[in-house]
Amino acid sequence: MSATKTQAFVLRTQDYRDTSALANFYTRDHGKIHGIIKGIRDTRYRFGSTLEPFSLNEILFYRRRRGGGDLHQVTQVDALDLFPRIREDLERLSYASYFTELLDTLVEGESPSTEVFDLFKGSLFFLASGASPRRSARIFELKLLDLLGFMPEIKACVGCRAENPDPAYFHIASGGICCKNCVPDSSSRMPVSRGTLNFLEHVRRSNVQALYNVKVSQEVGEELEKVLRRFVDFHLPGKLKSVVFLEEMGFN
Repeated sequence: MSATKTQAFVLRTQDYRDTSALANFYTRDHGKIHGIIKGIRDTRYRFGSTLEPFSLNEILFYRRRRGGGDLHQVTQVDALDLFPRIREDLERLSYASYFTELLDTLVEGESPSTEVFDLFKGSLFFLASGASPRRSARIFELKLLDLLGFMPEIKACVGCRAENPDPAYFHIASGGICCKNCVPDSSSRMPVSRGTLNFLEHVRRSNVQALYNVKVSQEVGEELEKVLRRFVDFHLPGKLKSVVFLEEMGFN
């Protein structure tokens, strides 16, 4: 087994036996990994982290294979950033939990992407900056979809390829916008304004830091949330627990 040190976000943890834990990490250099941390729940064992969800850590792990799957032994976990400004606000904490669960659900194991790592990190800093949590979520959703190859078509009709159709309809199952002649007659189609499509393209082309001061009208914001919420849900195996909580609290 060879030792590997890297920065990593905690995605999910599970108690294991009396003093240990299993955890999913999203690492900068190796993508999502699954690890066992022995003794971390034993107060006599000194770790520099308590494995808080979405905390940024430096970890040391040893690669090993067991039972046909990858379960790596993590021997060092040192917290670098706990994002306290997020944790002291319930709404921001709820959205950070959503970002974390969405990332854990959509990404495959050990498919490294520094772009995804940097997006997650930048989105947490964005959320901590005082920006609108809902706007932060829409930006994270769209850019994550783009990086993972799920970006919807927003510039041309997915049927006839006519550019910038007017009126335009977003059709979930078709993967993007349709013109009035091509849109299927189904409940999954939604009218979408040019302002919303322009905002989607602007977010797609910009880095997160450049979007800190971006503003949208209430109409575009509501339409954007409706479109992306349904499109993201279409690509998930089921409703995320964090989304259920956001809805119950009236945050989403």
